[in-house]
Amino acid sequence: MSTGFTHESTHNESVEWYTPREIFTALGIYFDLDPCSPGKQIVSWIPAGVHYTIKDNGLMLPWFGNVFMNPPYGQDTPKWFKRLAKHDNGIGLVFARTDTQWFHDYVPLANAICFIKGRVQFVKPCNAIEYAAGLHWPKGGCGAASMLVAFGQHNVKAFLRSNLGPVYKQIK
Repeated sequence: MSTGFTHESTHNESVEWYTPREIFTALGIYFDLDPCSPGKQIVSWIPAGVHYTIKDNGLMLPWFGNVFMNPPYGQDTPKWFKRLAKHDNGIGLVFARTDTQWFHDYVPLANAICFIKGRVQFVKPCNAIEYAAGLHWPKGGCGAASMLVAFGQHNVKAFLRSNLGPVYKQIK
């Protein structure tokens, strides 16, 4: 099991990538919990009241309210998505890996999917201070398309307002 909050890399290495504020600005909502956070002091732009870090082990702690989840990608993604689906109130940001088993196991339980237009320009840890201060930062484009997965009608409404990309709603 991976112990870091990392994302897949096109160079067979693991790197941390933080969600850019543009995603949160577009969504326009507040989250009660970020269970996969590097810490509020590092990602001050993420609008969440509580941030669980790797030291906290967000999979083992209680989840509450509206959750934002940018999970460790790779082999641990299914564990995090299973937890988000069970919680049934939040948004997950992941690569649009429609060919994976976790996609077919958990995404059909969601209320909506938003396929993000273009590639997300993630923030790398070495640029987080500059980014938080609004300074120029080299963008960390990822090697795959990303999607947001919503559980809860208030999160679906945020997708529809966001203009981040096409939204597909589930009929449940």
